[in-house]
Amino acid sequence: MSKFHSNLSRRDFMKGLGLAGAGMSLAAAGSPLVHDLDELAAGVDTHHYRKWWQKDRDFEDLTTPVDWDLFKPYDTRKLYMLPLSLVKRQADERSARHIRDVANNTPGGTLRDIALDEATYDNFNMQHLGWQGNIRTASPVDRGLPAWQGTPEDNLQMMRAAAHFYGAPRVGAIEVNEHTRRLFDLGTTIWEDIPAAYIDSAGVYHIPSRCRWILTWIAKQNYPQSKYALRTDDSGPDRNKTFELGQASRNASYSHAPQIRWNVTGFLHGLGYLALQPEVRANVPFGLFSGLAEQGRTAYCCSPDYGLSIRYIDWAITDLPLQPTRPIDAGVTEFCKSCKRCAEVCPPGALSLDDDTSWEVAGQWNRGGFKGFHQHWQKCAEWGGPHDCSNCQMTCPFNHPPDASIHNLVRAASAVTPALNGFFAGMDRAFGYGWQKSDAEREGWWQRDLSKWPYDELKGFGVKDW
Repeated sequence: MSKFHSNLSRRDFMKGLGLAGAGMSLAAAGSPLVHDLDELAAGVDTHHYRKWWQKDRDFEDLTTPVDWDLFKPYDTRKLYMLPLSLVKRQADERSARHIRDVANNTPGGTLRDIALDEATYDNFNMQHLGWQGNIRTASPVDRGLPAWQGTPEDNLQMMRAAAHFYGAPRVGAIEVNEHTRRLFDLGTTIWEDIPAAYIDSAGVYHIPSRCRWILTWIAKQNYPQSKYALRTDDSGPDRNKTFELGQASRNASYSHAPQIRWNVTGFLHGLGYLALQPEVRANVPFGLFSGLAEQGRTAYCCSPDYGLSIRYIDWAITDLPLQPTRPIDAGVTEFCKSCKRCAEVCPPGALSLDDDTSWEVAGQWNRGGFKGFHQHWQKCAEWGGPHDCSNCQMTCPFNHPPDASIHNLVRAASAVTPALNGFFAGMDRAFGYGWQKSDAEREGWWQRDLSKWPYDELKGFGVKDW
């Protein structure tokens, strides 16, 4: 009998649902009919760019509805910034934690773990990539050639192919219009009939009106490595503060993402097109409107494929014609209403435990105008997130890779019916996902069998995870 995970068989799982030996329809309107979980699992295809259960919605029609009379450009003056005194206190507490961990030879927090983490950090600040992207790539004009010409559909596929090669697993596109211009910060970005982009003395970005598309892509984070960050079992002063062995994954993604941006924007320039990125505080809407994710309870992008294992959504305004991609409904936001795993493990209580999304914001730092989840950013920041805490990110059930087929089965089932969402979240808790690695596991990372370990991001091999 095949096993989905650990010692749980398909039939055991069916018994837990009370569905063994009985017909079951997991079909919503327009969804394929399946009679039991075996049949559903057999229909799971992990090779398509978008799975069959991930449905397209109309443009601008998110699973977290937007009221365009209220949804405005974000006013950065409302953003909560930590007082310098609190920044210093957090830095002192982090330093004291490092000293304690090294003195106690704490697995995951030893000097070599700290060095592993620190060596990944700040590379993204050293590349000095300007807001017009990588313009060092030779343009067609430099080569005495015309710009690339293709249909919007072909261009989108071309960008997906190139970005995937550079390291971005998913790519989308948004058409610039009166609504989507509001994704940019208040008073910072203007489209006008000009031949070239520029930034004026007041710091306002001026975009040529021919730049009618926004290319978006996922900058992913290594989830298996990130799990080593969780410190949820300790009873001492450092409980719910990260281990550097796992935090290295977060910081490494911040270093990898600018390299992908360098490549993608350089590719656009090499085709003869602009790749502009005015400074923006919120990257999440770019992922939602281009169908790369839905909004999760954390208020971040939650991908139906990768969960919260996304460092951020990157993007570039361009004049390369692109076929816009639609928002999706993969059951993610609906699942979050029942799951609540991330909010349950949030130490400062920055995430809502309500049963539904809301139009009400948690504080002035939130952007209003949509019915979704709103994070209490002040509580998160004052606790030390996201640098010193990753509990919410690491407990999302959508994080799981499909190495056990039950994970994609759960994805498919939750997309076609919300009836089992509470049960699936409970099973995630029962199996112990989202909890601290043991001392032996954290110590053993340094002695792992490198000939078999599948989770390091080795360069030059071309092997993807999922």
